[in-house]
Amino acid sequence: MIAAALAIPLALAAAPPEPVSFPGASVAKDPTGRFAIELASGEAGRHELRLTVLSTGAARPLLAFSRSATVYWAPEGNAVAVAVRRDADHATVLLFLPERAGETDLSAELARALGPLPEQTGNRRVLLDVVRWLDAKRLRLRLSGVGKRDPEGFSELFDYEVGGRFKRAVF
Repeated sequence: MIAAALAIPLALAAAPPEPVSFPGASVAKDPTGRFAIELASGEAGRHELRLTVLSTGAARPLLAFSRSATVYWAPEGNAVAVAVRRDADHATVLLFLPERAGETDLSAELARALGPLPEQTGNRRVLLDVVRWLDAKRLRLRLSGVGKRDPEGFSELFDYEVGGRFKRAVF
C-alpha cells in the first residue's frame, strides 16, 4: 500500500525525453503524444523542422537550418527547446511553445535579461546549449566559448524560466 502511494508522485514527475538530433533522426515526439517535430527538406539543401499536431495532422514550419539542430522536449510537452548550430563559432537555443507561433532566441534573451555579458561580446566563439529541462517550466543552459577575452575558454550555467526570467545556476 505504501509503495503504491509513493509510486504515484514519482510517475507524475516524469523525466524529459532524451534529446533528438537532426539530421539523423526523422521525428521527435513530445512526451504526451500531442505533437511531433519532423524533418523536412527545405530550399537550397537546407533542412527544415516542422511541428505537427498529431490529433489533426496540422503542421507548421518551425525552423530552417543548414548544420544541425537538437530538440529537447519539456517533460509535459508544453515547450520545446531547439539547440541550433549556426556555424562553427556560434550556437543558440530557440524556445518554441507548441500552442503559439513564433520563437524566443535564448541567446538574445540572456543578453537582454542580464545585460551584455563580456563572455558573449568579448570572445570569437560563443555557444549556448541545452543541459536539460529541470522541470516543465525551467531549462538549464550552458554558455561556453573561447576567444580574446577568455583564451583558456569559459563555461557558465544559467537557468531559464519559460516566460522570460534568467538567473545564474546555483549548485
